[in-house]
Amino acid sequence: MTSGERLGMSSRIRPAPGRKRQWRISPEQTFPLPVIVDHMYVDPTTGARAWLIEATIDLVDGAPAIVRMDIRVPGGLDPHRMQREFRWASPLEIVTIGVPGLLARGIDPFDYDLPLTGFPEAAQLGHRSNEQLSDPFLEEIAHEYLAIGRGYAKAIAVERHVSQRTVVSWVEKARRRGILTRVPSGSFGGTIVPKSRRRAAVR
Repeated sequence: MTSGERLGMSSRIRPAPGRKRQWRISPEQTFPLPVIVDHMYVDPTTGARAWLIEATIDLVDGAPAIVRMDIRVPGGLDPHRMQREFRWASPLEIVTIGVPGLLARGIDPFDYDLPLTGFPEAAQLGHRSNEQLSDPFLEEIAHEYLAIGRGYAKAIAVERHVSQRTVVSWVEKARRRGILTRVPSGSFGGTIVPKSRRRAAVR
């Protein structure tokens, strides 16, 4: 563990080495690039870094782009878990969507603890409500719900770092959207409804 690292899982934006250029977000808003968006886990017991992902975002033709991605896993990378839990676009979305929102609210992006899961919605950095979760995200949750079975709320809550009540609300919303079929109150199960047969989403 190095100075400044946080125990457990964390994610932050920090300045990256290199010549600074101002990304002009709007006539009133600029942000210095390059930056690094990190995502890491430091074992609270040993203080050892279990893994670290760092994405460097810089200006390319006047727009933010990922120009470098570093992944360090001392214990060995699990490609199946990586594919399931990490979206390559998330660090870029944090900068292009999240940073302007933080600046507009008077929040320093370099002093903000980033969300750990739930992208692309999480890139709004708390600016959107649970009512605006996307259909693809809810469908992903519905698949996990059916695959895990009873005890799904605890398992998904641990994986995505949210409360079990939040997970239950996601499943309920998937049913209301017509993504997952309804079942009697208190029952488990249902099936994923093909996209072509889904009714208009109930928000």
